[in-house]
Amino acid sequence: MLKVILDTNFCLIPFQFKVDIFSEFNRIFDEEFRTMIPFVCIEELRTKKMGIAAIDLMEQRNVIVVDIPKAKTVDDTVINLALKEHALIATQDAELKRKAKKAGVHIVTLRKEQHLALE
Repeated sequence: MLKVILDTNFCLIPFQFKVDIFSEFNRIFDEEFRTMIPFVCIEELRTKKMGIAAIDLMEQRNVIVVDIPKAKTVDDTVINLALKEHALIATQDAELKRKAKKAGVHIVTLRKEQHLALE
C-alpha cells in the first residue's frame, strides 16, 4: 500500500485553492494509499489561518496522525517519517521539496493551482 505524508501547507490547499486533494490522490494513484501527517504538522496547523478547518478535514478523511519524535526541524521530521514508512511527501514547500529529493523521497505537489502531480 502506498503511503503519503502530508505536510502543513499541503493540508491548506483545499482552502487556499479549492482543490480536493483526496479526489486528486485517487486520480493520480493507481493503487490503494494511506495518508499520514506528523503530529508536529498538526501543531503548526493550529497556528495557521484555516488551520483548524484543515485539521477537521484531515480527521474527516481519516488521515493518520503519527507521533514521531521531532527532529531538528519540522521538514526533517517529515522526511524522517517518509523514510521510515517508505512514503511519498505531499508538499508545496520549496525547501522541503529540495531536501526530500536529496534524500531520495518522491514528492506530490500542486500544479497550476488546479491539480496534483508526482515529481
